[in-house]
Amino acid sequence: DDAYSRHSDVEYVHPEKFADSGPDRDPHRLNSHLQLGFEDVVAEPVSTHSFDNVWICSHALFEISKYVVYKFLTVFLAIPLAFAAGILFATLSCLHIW
Repeated sequence: DDAYSRHSDVEYVHPEKFADSGPDRDPHRLNSHLQLGFEDVVAEPVSTHSFDNVWICSHALFEISKYVVYKFLTVFLAIPLAFAAGILFATLSCLHIW
């Protein structure tokens, strides 16, 4: 059996390489219902299954694209929007004080 078999969920061979090294942003598990996994997006019916290699490649592509899209949106949207909001709040503060 393959360590990446979809039949037994994803079990990485070296989980420490894939573990999130950042702080736990939801320590009390209040937003556990908002977690989106690969199986939620690319679900296959029980009656039909693709080859394991196809499943592994599509899972890798999903994870990489999720990471790249998040970084792209962070750089090209979050930084300019934060800058614009800073200017807006600075202007409103200046107008309010004077």
